[in-house]
Amino acid sequence: MLQQLLLQGVFILFPTLLYYTILKNNKYLKKYNNLIVGFLSGLAIFLCMSFPVSFSSGNMMDLRTIPWILSFLYGSFPIGIFVTIMMFAFRLVIGGIGIYSVLLVYSLSLILLFMYFRNYEAFSYNKKIKSTLVLTSINTILIILTIQIIFGFSSNDVYIFYLFFIVMHILMMWVCIYVIETIREHGQLQVKLEKSEKLNIVGQMAASVAHEIRNPMTVVNGFVQILKQDIDTPEKHREHYAIITNELSRAETILNDYLTLAKPQAGKLETINIQEQINRITHTLSSYALMKGVGVEYYLPPEKNYLIKGYPEKFQQVLINIIKNAIEVSTKGEVVTVTVSKNRNFYYIFIKDNGCGMSKDELQALGTPFYSLKERGTGLGLTISYSIIHSMEGTIEVTSQKGKGTTFIISLPVIKEA
Repeated sequence: MLQQLLLQGVFILFPTLLYYTILKNNKYLKKYNNLIVGFLSGLAIFLCMSFPVSFSSGNMMDLRTIPWILSFLYGSFPIGIFVTIMMFAFRLVIGGIGIYSVLLVYSLSLILLFMYFRNYEAFSYNKKIKSTLVLTSINTILIILTIQIIFGFSSNDVYIFYLFFIVMHILMMWVCIYVIETIREHGQLQVKLEKSEKLNIVGQMAASVAHEIRNPMTVVNGFVQILKQDIDTPEKHREHYAIITNELSRAETILNDYLTLAKPQAGKLETINIQEQINRITHTLSSYALMKGVGVEYYLPPEKNYLIKGYPEKFQQVLINIIKNAIEVSTKGEVVTVTVSKNRNFYYIFIKDNGCGMSKDELQALGTPFYSLKERGTGLGLTISYSIIHSMEGTIEVTSQKGKGTTFIISLPVIKEA
């Protein structure tokens, strides 16, 4: 029995490890990720059902529920439905008692998955563990209850079997979620480390060359101003000088962005009010939005005690940068919403647009120096925004879907009012 039980664990864990360590990050297979999850989940279910654990009392069990649930949570709901159909088709082929009771239980579990796990990716680690263990417990208990109601087993052996059945499912689900989330966390840390290394390179380069570039730029700008004021300069040349001046100003802005990355945030963190900071930028952004034909709606709480530690000007820079980006990706007539909320430990600022959205690859690269979806963008604006919020002990998270818009979520720790 122990050997069969270990084999069940191998059937589930091997496809999981194969996917998250080799297949998931393969650039040629990325677009088939959900299909691969479905195939591997179906394979694990097939193997678990083909080689069940036999008990001396005559009872049998397998752990097919684990890969079945994982196909929904780490694949997609369409993939999970397909895996469900394949699972019941195979169950009909192999036959046995209790087919309809199991069908009823899995249908109820499917409803729970649809109602409570559609935003599973946004769950915290602890919530993922707790919620999946609760779902697994409900599923196994319902299976036992339906079998007990239909067949009415009453021996001591069957009660011990039921207890073992529940414990093994809960334990195996915990192991799977722990392994998957640990591997994913390491992958995210690797991405953050790579971004940090790029930031260091950009910072060192900025500190080395910005000053040397600025000096000739200042000289050029000075001579352009003299030529513009010369009464003998032809009018068409004055237009060219205006273009040169604008491009020099743009180059100056880019240099300032580089220097911001090169120099850590200086000064002492101040106590600032989130609502007040947003109110200070509304006029500027409203004018810009009006020019673009886009509406901006603010949903701020009536109470004025949303206090954080930060740098007022830098915080405004972050808000302006992200809201301005949201306005630029929106089409005429659309609305950008800015919502502020809180829980016990954090304040949240949601900046949502209904623009073109981003793919998973674009989301992953967001905030990387030199990565921009704009035609003339440098990618430094968001990089600086991430750096500023990080220096305030906060985070920026982004959710997006192609064709359905993007939401930036800025979270900052709550402080007590002084």
